Amino acid sequence: RAGKQAGRLDNVLPQPTPRGACFTAARNMAVQRPVLGLALAAAALLGLLRATLLAPAFAGSPQQPAVRGSRLAMEAGRIEIFVTNPSVGARTRMMVGADMTCDQIVGQGRKELGFDQPWIKDEDFKLYKAEDESTPLKGTVAENDMKPWGPDGTELHLIFQPGQ
Repeated sequence: RAGKQAGRLDNVLPQPTPRGACFTAARNMAVQRPVLGLALAAAALLGLLRATLLAPAFAGSPQQPAVRGSRLAMEAGRIEIFVTNPSVGARTRMMVGADMTCDQIVGQGRKELGFDQPWIKDEDFKLYKAEDESTPLKGTVAENDMKPWGPDGTELHLIFQPGQ
């Protein structure tokens, strides 16, 4: 060992090859820590599997909520309608029975749309058919000829109109 000092690092590591010192250092690290490389590969594979297998379904997937077009709900005399607040664009789906009143729809619609502040009275909200906002609805679902949601189904507008 002429010309080399004891305890120096170049006594332990092999000398760089013509391919470069960086390649040699990376090769030496991989040789010294094979478990680290295996762990990184396993983590990458797990991330890929979670991203592909557990990803949420895209819009339009064949899985629809059970309420939509539910035959059991129709047999029970309940139908699905949409209630919309057009000023903010909020909408909700509701299951209503033929004997449910428009006042009950207003109360439930306010709650589902987040407009159920205690200082605002239910009477300050008016319910209209989406096609005709000239006359507020009164009475029951059956009296207002509401249809199950679909291409020609019922959409109601819940509009805040205090003092009217």
